[in-house]
Amino acid sequence: MCSLKTGSFNVRCPFSLISLQLCAVVFILSQFHTEHALAFGFFQQPTRCFSQSSSCFAPLFAKSYDRAGDQGRARKSNHRQRTKGPPNAVNPQDLVQQIRSSRNCFELGKFLRENPSLFFSEDSIRALIPKVAELKPTMSGRDIAGLLNALAKARVPPETRQVHGKLMIVLGELAGRKIEDFDARGIAMTLNAFAKRGLPNSEFFEKSAEAAIPIIGTFTSQGLANTVNAFAKMDHHHPMLFDEVAKAAIPMIDTFNSQDLANTVNAFAKMGYQHPMLFDEVARVAIPIIGTFNSQDISNTVNAFAKMDYQHPMLFDEVAKAALPMIGTFKSQGLANTVNAFAKMDYQHPMLFDEVAKAAIPMIGTFNSQDLANTVNAFAKMDHHHPMLFDEVARVAIPIIDTFNSQDLANTVNAFAKMGYQHPMLFDE
Repeated sequence: MCSLKTGSFNVRCPFSLISLQLCAVVFILSQFHTEHALAFGFFQQPTRCFSQSSSCFAPLFAKSYDRAGDQGRARKSNHRQRTKGPPNAVNPQDLVQQIRSSRNCFELGKFLRENPSLFFSEDSIRALIPKVAELKPTMSGRDIAGLLNALAKARVPPETRQVHGKLMIVLGELAGRKIEDFDARGIAMTLNAFAKRGLPNSEFFEKSAEAAIPIIGTFTSQGLANTVNAFAKMDHHHPMLFDEVAKAAIPMIDTFNSQDLANTVNAFAKMGYQHPMLFDEVARVAIPIIGTFNSQDISNTVNAFAKMDYQHPMLFDEVAKAALPMIGTFKSQGLANTVNAFAKMDYQHPMLFDEVAKAAIPMIGTFNSQDLANTVNAFAKMDHHHPMLFDEVARVAIPIIDTFNSQDLANTVNAFAKMGYQHPMLFDE
């Protein structure tokens, strides 16, 4: 046997010239800069390059692969931090000139996606208005949807939001007039664009529902989810559309990913539309893939089931298992909604509640009045004691007590009283 030590590694393998050479190669690759290693595909499948007899090398590759993943996540995090500010500055006049030279909607849409800095210049974003007016006569439904999608995804600073919104409204009016030219994808994209920006357009939502129902069978799973999600976000009721979406979704529910499943039941719950069969099918599909749900998907799903009072113990059990290892990724609303859902459905899970409390305390200052009230109310309903959490909730609640509505106030004081936690200052407020 030979022994190879590489920093924290200690790999033992059968002694032979070939094995020794392979060890040397692995050692070099494990030290190789992971960005370049990944570029050459060395670590995409850590054990693929070796036979089963050489499995002793896997830890080296796995360690490097993990390090590459950590560095990749760090780069993404740094990139997100860097991109909070304006993109790299480009001469506004150059942007204006390129906008004017766009020959069709495809070129204009591509330019919008590739030049995010134009939204930080009032001159360049204003140049879009006459260009859109020029191209309007030849715009198809696909063109309109593409432009609105690009505009909705753009980072827009406060100083240009008014012009940006005006441009979306102009395109929205055109979309309403040309709705017969929209296919399923165009309808879903346009609805999602308006919902993403929070721009009300009741006329287009009504027309899009009328246009969508006859072709609902041509929608993809993402299109169905985005459509009802848009209607729910904008609080635009259309029972017939939701009923048709449910009918279309059930036979193809296995094609829905985690986000589509969560968004669909969340939309139905938010609008108060009952559909037990849809929820049962969502639960059936969600359970085997619950590990692919992120924190928001998890909280939205259980919150939807609780809001509609649909009992599904197996789903909630699997959600708890999935949530525990990733509880640190939950936002304040997600933590509050999750425990509130478990409490509303009377599902006991002490470990989940303990972990939620641990995660909530350091970030309690980010909780709003409803989140604070829902959290302590859930703990009280399940008779789950956590004095430190209640103390922190009281500390944060007192300065913002004026933002509590009557139900939040009642739930909060009732929770403290039920648990026997004395806090005279909170009760005085």
